[in-house]
Amino acid sequence: MKVGVRLQAILRRYRPAGFRGDVVQVDVPEAATVRDAASALGVPAELIHAVFVNDQQATLDARLAPGDAVRIFPPVVGG
Repeated sequence: MKVGVRLQAILRRYRPAGFRGDVVQVDVPEAATVRDAASALGVPAELIHAVFVNDQQATLDARLAPGDAVRIFPPVVGG
């Protein structure tokens, strides 16, 4: 199934080479989790601080459905 993944801030470097958009369409198996989608893009779990699925806060273990919109954020540093 396909889900749309938007990588925020420094995580954008994990988008596919040459990709020029905001939302990467990722193929994941049925019953996949956010962790699976992040892994498919090569994003290390330890770099993930916050996750939203369809604009609702979620966890890395949240199950995905076809067409879900996933946003993944790294830790924020600074002030």
